[in-house]
Amino acid sequence: MSASKRKHPKNQSKYQRNVSDRQLAIEQRITQLGSQKNNEFGKAKFPYCTKRLLLAFARFIDNPHAYNGQLHDLNYCQSIVYGLQKRQRETCVKVMVAMCCDLEVETYQIGKPKLEHMDTITHKTIIKNYKACWGETICDKRYYHTINLLKMADFLVIDAVYLQDRDLLANLDLQDNDLPRVYSKAAYKSLTQKFISIFGLDDDEDVKKSKLRSIAQRVKKGLKTVWVCFEAFSDSYVWKKRQRANMTRTDAQTQQPCERYPQGRVIQPSVYGGNYITDH
Repeated sequence: MSASKRKHPKNQSKYQRNVSDRQLAIEQRITQLGSQKNNEFGKAKFPYCTKRLLLAFARFIDNPHAYNGQLHDLNYCQSIVYGLQKRQRETCVKVMVAMCCDLEVETYQIGKPKLEHMDTITHKTIIKNYKACWGETICDKRYYHTINLLKMADFLVIDAVYLQDRDLLANLDLQDNDLPRVYSKAAYKSLTQKFISIFGLDDDEDVKKSKLRSIAQRVKKGLKTVWVCFEAFSDSYVWKKRQRANMTRTDAQTQQPCERYPQGRVIQPSVYGGNYITDH
């Protein structure tokens, strides 16, 4: 058995890893969802490389200090004293699984590649994925709270679709909340490289091969991963392709590039907890 296969959670006994029954059940479900024939969908919900990512993140449930404390940004995003409860950590993993059902493994964008562009998906779609994956519903309050936790840890990027994105960003007098949005279009969503790098899977040969297979299949079908934005043209608006969401703008006072609201908002953790943002 190769070294990478020995590291795979399913090849280690529960007692070797000292995991709870709850985490074990979630790992088994993730493995089932990533299988071609062992789930009720008739095909895998995500490729092997994504399955390995989710199984690695599932360790967060029992051990929030895993991976040399690199998950602390999530565990202590509400309070620098009290970490997330085990139930909250479990929900983070479950919501991440639901999002990764529509994860594009090359760019880590969450959406559906199409012939012309990458189509964004709504939160309602992710909630439906959650119910399909776990056989249970999740209320809106709990779901959006979990999304905010992932955003505060900078593991997830969510950026609204704006009109005339580049032109308006150049106007330093215009605040982000004042930018006209396309409310009929779901926001751009993607996992950050910060999150992906935590688990050290980039050097795993099996993960590399799976990733390359997924990319090759997408290219063979002619599917694109570029986002689209809306810009003014004559008396109407047209779609314009761009590689990723614009996440920076120029600071009005320092004239230096800075992160863009809502993802870039600086949130100081409170010792009392519960100071997560309400915007999503």
